[in-house]
Amino acid sequence: MTTFLGVSPLIPARDVEEAIAFYRDSIGFDLDYRDAEPAQFAIVGRDAARLHLFASQDKHLADWTSLRITVEGIDALYERCRQAGCVHPNGELGERPWGTREFSIVDPSGVCIAFVQGA
Repeated sequence: MTTFLGVSPLIPARDVEEAIAFYRDSIGFDLDYRDAEPAQFAIVGRDAARLHLFASQDKHLADWTSLRITVEGIDALYERCRQAGCVHPNGELGERPWGTREFSIVDPSGVCIAFVQGA
């Protein structure tokens, strides 16, 4: 029997160093790996969530990249993101008809991430 233990999406970043700083300062992720200075690839994470950041100048790729991260304690994270100014204009924290509480952010490259707390 196979058990899926997690997912580590690849996230395009126009500037990987800027993305590292954003995920560290705005969301509280730690830098787990950087390939060089300046970085062209990096891994940031917090608890069981990992994001693999790679250098890409393709704005369309970033604009069409989105993901959902399940969290506990969404209110504290929302407040942190609100203070950092990265909450998506249409992504305020709220209850959704499908039974979750969630909000969305946009990173410096245009990637949209929804943070979701289950029902």
